[in-house]
Amino acid sequence: MIQIYGAGIAGTYLYHHLTSEGLEVAIYDRRKEPDCRCAWGIVYSEAKSFYSEIGLNFDDYVILKPEFVVANGVWLKNRDIVIFDKKKLLSDLWVEMNKVDEPEIIVDATGVARAYLPEIENDRVLPTVQTKEKHDVEPNLYIQMERTGYAWAFPLGDGWWHIGAGNIDKGEIGRLLAELRAKYGFNSSEPVCNCAGKVRMLPPSRCKPFVSGNVVGVGEAIGCVSGAGEGNAPALASARILADCLLNSELENYEQRILKELEWVENEQRFVDAMLKNNYLTALRLLPKIIAVESRRTVQHSLEEIRKLIGI
Repeated sequence: MIQIYGAGIAGTYLYHHLTSEGLEVAIYDRRKEPDCRCAWGIVYSEAKSFYSEIGLNFDDYVILKPEFVVANGVWLKNRDIVIFDKKKLLSDLWVEMNKVDEPEIIVDATGVARAYLPEIENDRVLPTVQTKEKHDVEPNLYIQMERTGYAWAFPLGDGWWHIGAGNIDKGEIGRLLAELRAKYGFNSSEPVCNCAGKVRMLPPSRCKPFVSGNVVGVGEAIGCVSGAGEGNAPALASARILADCLLNSELENYEQRILKELEWVENEQRFVDAMLKNNYLTALRLLPKIIAVESRRTVQHSLEEIRKLIGI
């Protein structure tokens, strides 16, 4: 029997993938329903492929595809990022929550909480604030970033926006949001919801162990968040790898496969680490690898555009 704790992107996908293969699985989440925290963007082709494996048509949840990603005033042509109704998708995947006694395997899909795996030494978790507001702004994806954090605005259709920011220094979040609003025309308005959250910004290699006793981690619990704060597609990828390892009784290969198949996440987080330490030489060396991956996945961009964006 497998017990999954956490019914977010990774946990729900893993549950349905394993049960479709006939495994006995229980899933539990302390929330009564999914919430709307965190960004709602994902790489369409990847999401479409992953969810088709569990019989879900991802097209039913796509809200829109922005034409541009605008980061620090640099306009980048969007290649494959879509905004999706994350809350509805998770709601449709939620099943009766259940805890079983003495499961053979416990899956820690609790995200930044990492509630069942050992604590991470020198963990790096950014506090975030997030709102949902209405604005008359061209529906692109807007980002304002700096060395220690970033702010974002995701269009949700019909004039609605998901706006938020995260920073290592919580006191800087308000300033980052103010810069985003001023730069792209998001005048302060009354939000329909307002909440706080956290995001783990650490390479997977620094989130070991992935497996401890009969506990195995997945998604953000083991650092599957990109350097740009993208967690949805990496979470699905990690859940797919874990499902494969469990179905083939190859859990001993799980850590190696995560580090190999999500090397692009590792590189992006190493880039963030280099920037935080003012190690610009290491950051520049990593850029070609990052651009090679992201120019296929997310936006069309050149080395010069990225250097301009990050200021090095």
